[in-house]
Amino acid sequence: MTSHTRKWKEKQIEEMKKMLDESRVIALASIERFPASLLQELKKKLAGKAKIRVSKTRIIARALAESKYRNLDLSSYFKGPIALITANIDPFELYLTIKKNKANTYIRAGTIAEQDIIVPAGDTGLPPGPDLSILKAAGIPAIMKGSSIQVPKDTTVVRKGEVVSQEVASALAKLDIKPAELMLKVRVASDGTTVYDASVLDIDTEKFENDIIACYRKAFNLAFNIVYITPENIELLLQKAFREAKQVATEAEFINSVTLPEFIAKAYSSANALSSVVKLDTQEADSEQKAQSKAAEQQADEKAAEQTASKEAEQQAEEEQKSESADNTKNEQAQATQAEQQAQESKEEQQEQGQKTQSESEEQKE
Repeated sequence: MTSHTRKWKEKQIEEMKKMLDESRVIALASIERFPASLLQELKKKLAGKAKIRVSKTRIIARALAESKYRNLDLSSYFKGPIALITANIDPFELYLTIKKNKANTYIRAGTIAEQDIIVPAGDTGLPPGPDLSILKAAGIPAIMKGSSIQVPKDTTVVRKGEVVSQEVASALAKLDIKPAELMLKVRVASDGTTVYDASVLDIDTEKFENDIIACYRKAFNLAFNIVYITPENIELLLQKAFREAKQVATEAEFINSVTLPEFIAKAYSSANALSSVVKLDTQEADSEQKAQSKAAEQQADEKAAEQTASKEAEQQAEEEQKSESADNTKNEQAQATQAEQQAQESKEEQQEQGQKTQSESEEQKE
């Protein structure tokens, strides 16, 4: 029995020594209260990135002492049950990979809730029976509806920071709610030269990245403003120097191959502006002349219209006069004709009277 145990230990040590010698990074993690089933899931998730080996603390310590990591002092981290992790990635990347692979599990009574624990409304799928009492004991307003137990509304059974009671833990287990997040607690990691405590490894990557970017920007601005030349700012400094030199040469009217195009462009612009002013004056003169010509034409048209109207009035007067003369001539002719008729009639009457008188004289003679 003792021989078998010794062989088993020696085999364990040799296997772990091989793991250690083939790796670039190692880590020690606490497996206290970490379910074996979750550990197996984590091993599968980390396959190809890291290896996890669970053994007795003394065996892990001996394997480290006989490996290439023998110079590391990790004795303070050998407390309680631990697991040995080997990898070929950066210690921080290893810690972040393990941190991202958290597992959800049932919460235990006496645990302090890290966040509000809420039981959602809906059908629990539990049949009528003692489960109803278990849910009500946890403060869940469960009711019987049909052939199952239902929760009518979302219910917060534990607030963040509160201790989980046994009744709540039992009810959550009945409802298959796993509010607890379990993470393999890495205590330490090392790349063979530097030992990184968990407090150093546990960083907010997003905040860290933003801080690095902010530091880079501040350093860049400082170097640029004090004209401290670096490979990162040399191009911008040269551009700034070129612009300033060009501006000085332009203001001093110093002509060279750089400023000449600007002077030509300025002269061209001034010529265009002058041309526009001259063109505008010419247009105004043309407009004034056209207006005068139009006014003269209008006056001539008005005068011609007046003359035409005067002629038409004279013609009308002449026509009226002619018409009146013709009427007078007609009247005179009519009067003359009437007078001749009256004279003829008078003559005829006198002749008739003479003949009558002669007849009467002849009768008297007889």
